[in-house]
Amino acid sequence: MLIDLLKQIAEEQKSFDEEPELPATKIEILELNKRIANDRSKDIWFNDYVAFLEIRNGIDYDGLVIYNANINDENNGFIAANEVWNENEWEDDYIFFGDSSISWYCYSKTKNTFMELDKPSGDVVNNFSSLNELLEFALKNIL
Repeated sequence: MLIDLLKQIAEEQKSFDEEPELPATKIEILELNKRIANDRSKDIWFNDYVAFLEIRNGIDYDGLVIYNANINDENNGFIAANEVWNENEWEDDYIFFGDSSISWYCYSKTKNTFMELDKPSGDVVNNFSSLNELLEFALKNIL
């Protein structure tokens, strides 16, 4: 299902003369893995995130941003986005995978679940059992 949604978005991007993001390189994925090596929760989500990155290194389309593996990307990179969003004083410990104009898409380390949070309140809007389910939901919202 995720692959089908990504193909559909790529076709839409091409219809607007936009180039879909290429897959992340092995080096980018290795560098990202090094940067998050101390995160104990990564066993829960990292493999699914890598599977996504091996298809497309992030998405920036129609108001949805799924963060990429480029550790030097200050705008849409996974590392930079998490540094920025975690400057907020949350009641939880989140890992952010993407955002839109009205939502954050993240993983709650304390609740051990994937979530859609409302922007700007931070209230939980939806819960998901996996990163793939969260990504599919976010992608469907822009199709």
